[in-house]
Amino acid sequence: MEHDTALKLFEKMKQHGCAPNLNTYNALITGLCRERRLEEAWRLVDHSKQCGISPSEDIYNKLVECCCNKRMYEEAVDLIDVMLKHGFLPHLECFKRLVCGLYDDGNDEKAKATFYRLLHCGYNYDEVAWKVLIDGLLQRGFVNGCSELVNVMEKSGCTIDPQTHAMLIQGILGQREGTYT
Repeated sequence: MEHDTALKLFEKMKQHGCAPNLNTYNALITGLCRERRLEEAWRLVDHSKQCGISPSEDIYNKLVECCCNKRMYEEAVDLIDVMLKHGFLPHLECFKRLVCGLYDDGNDEKAKATFYRLLHCGYNYDEVAWKVLIDGLLQRGFVNGCSELVNVMEKSGCTIDPQTHAMLIQGILGQREGTYT
């Protein structure tokens, strides 16, 4: 594995007194997350913090994505909390993967709570975020989940545009026919 070679080089770098920077950590952690080597990625995150280098928003998103890929949704939710405390928002794809993954696992209440929390942390006026999430849920056949999230959005004062309503209608009809595109 190429990341094993990179990790060996990283160790040699430290042995020779060459301090790794944020870019070094980002590259290594991103690669480890891509290979679903989450435990090793976490060790590097801890090491970077010990060296006074805080993880970037991108690194947090890679870690959330890796947790979702490994179906570790509770850990991903905890990581989202850490991100929010540091002033970071998850990327739309991470947001969608997490909420859809929670629904996939049958954890509807946690999915709704996560969605609601993220609405109040910066996505409440982002129609693109809503459409991405609703589309992801509809593709998985979670029409009821979409309806519940729309209710949460409306209670939060969000306006739902005609295109989003059309997606929901298409999803309901697609569910009856067994297709959604």
